[in-house]
Amino acid sequence: MAATKKSIYQLAGEWGVPFGLYLTCMATASIFADWFAPLHAVFMVLLLGLPLVTYYFQRRKFIMDDGFTEYSALWMLGIMLYILGTVLCSFIVFHLLQFGRPNFIYEQAQAAVDLYSTMPQMKDNEMLRVLQVAIDEKALPSPIEMVMSVFWFVTFGGSLVSAITALVARRPLPDKHRKR
Repeated sequence: MAATKKSIYQLAGEWGVPFGLYLTCMATASIFADWFAPLHAVFMVLLLGLPLVTYYFQRRKFIMDDGFTEYSALWMLGIMLYILGTVLCSFIVFHLLQFGRPNFIYEQAQAAVDLYSTMPQMKDNEMLRVLQVAIDEKALPSPIEMVMSVFWFVTFGGSLVSAITALVARRPLPDKHRKR
C-alpha cells in the first residue's frame, strides 16, 4: 500500500508550528533585548537564518516529490508557512505584549526620544516633538495594532523571501536522493 502524498497545505499546517515557534523566538529576543543585551545577537542570528529555514522546508518538499515540485508550489508552501507561522507567533507575542510587557511600545518610543535628544543635530527635530506628544497623549499603537501591523509585514516579506528561496530549492537532486 503506497503512502499518501501530502499536499503543500497539509505540510504547511504541520511545519507551520515549528516555523511559528522560530518566529516567536525571534520576536521574543527582540522584545527583551533591551533587558538583556545578548538577545540582540540572538535576534540577528535568527533573522539572518530565516531564509535558510524557509529554504529548508521548501527543499524538503522538493526532495519528498523526487524533484518534481513546481516553483509555484514551493513558493505557495513558503507563503503558507509564513502565514501560519505568523498567526502562531502573533498570538503569543500579543499575549506577551498585553500581559508580560504592557508598556513595551511606550518604553521603546521614550528610549528613542531620549537617544535622539542627546544628538545635537536632532535636538530641535519636529519628529521628536511629535513622538513625545504621542507618548504623552497615549496615542501610540496598542499591542494588537502593533501585532497586526507586524503580521502583515512579515507575511508580505515572507512571500518575497519564499519567492527567492523557492528558486534555489528547485536545484536538481543528486542521484542519491532520487527514489528508485
